[in-house]
This record gives sequence, C-alpha cells and structure tokens, in this order.
Amino acid sequence: MGVDTGTMTRAQADAYLAELSDSRGDMFLNFLTDDLHPRIERDYGTAPSGHGLFGYSYGGLFSLYAWLTKSTFFESIGAGSPGIVNADSQVFARLEAMGDTLPDTKLHVTFNEQEILGDLAVYQNLTKNTATFLHRLTSRGGSVTSALMHETHVTGLQASFLSYLRTCRAQ
Repeated sequence: MGVDTGTMTRAQADAYLAELSDSRGDMFLNFLTDDLHPRIERDYGTAPSGHGLFGYSYGGLFSLYAWLTKSTFFESIGAGSPGIVNADSQVFARLEAMGDTLPDTKLHVTFNEQEILGDLAVYQNLTKNTATFLHRLTSRGGSVTSALMHETHVTGLQASFLSYLRTCRAQ
C-alpha cells in the first residue's frame, strides 16, 4: 500500500517486509524473561511471580506470540490492537497447532472502533484479523477477555493499556 500511495519506494517496502518475515520474537521473549527480568529483580527487588506483559500494535502481536508460546512466566498478557495485518499471520497457525490445550495465562485483547470504521485498509485488516483470531480462540473455549475502545489506532494505546490493567491486573 505504501508503494501505491507513494509514501515509500518498492525497495523500502521490500526491506520492511523482509524484516517482518524474521522478527526474532523468540529471542526477544528470551531476553525479557532470562536476561532483563533477573536484572530488574536483582537491582530493584521485584516480586518473583505475578508478572504481566502488555504490547500495542506490533507489540500487541508480540504479546500474542508470547501467549501462544505457553510461557508460564507471565500471569497475564494484554494485546492492544495486535498487528495481525495479514490473514496468513503465524498466530493463526500457532493457535491451530495448540489444539484444545490453551495456555492458562490470562489474555486480554483490545482494538479500536475507528480502526474498524475508518478508511485505512491496514487498520481495517488489523481489526478483521484480530476479530478472526478472537473468534477462533473463543470457539474452542479459550479464556480470553476483550474490549472495543472508542479510539483510533494512534490514540488507543492508553485506553487499551488501562483496559488491560483494569481487567487483568486489578487487585
């Protein structure tokens, strides 16, 4: 789409897509759980359990990836407007591969009203694919909460994060 609208060259679009095809999510998840957390725990005395993860947009897609790995490190995971921009995203294959054995980790997914109703195809695809993911998950009895924010993709980060906190992290 960027090439068609003139916002990027073909070479830029190809480089962007190449980066997306090898995102190294496994390495980042290992960094968070095996390197960063122990250092934060050591330096700041955090609790040894009860951790949460929240990501928005492509960070929300990473959050879904973390949930789909069945990692027991996180007690809850929030995925705000997860960047499932393609109907052939790996999240669908990973969900299928799980069968009926879904993670115990709480999952909270949000997306924004104006992503659905707006006129940008990338956000329409994102919400359509997120809704499809949610439908496939809940149709197998998956324990997931979700919310529709009255925001755009640009303004939805804070509302999405607060929804995650209220739903999954309230004490």
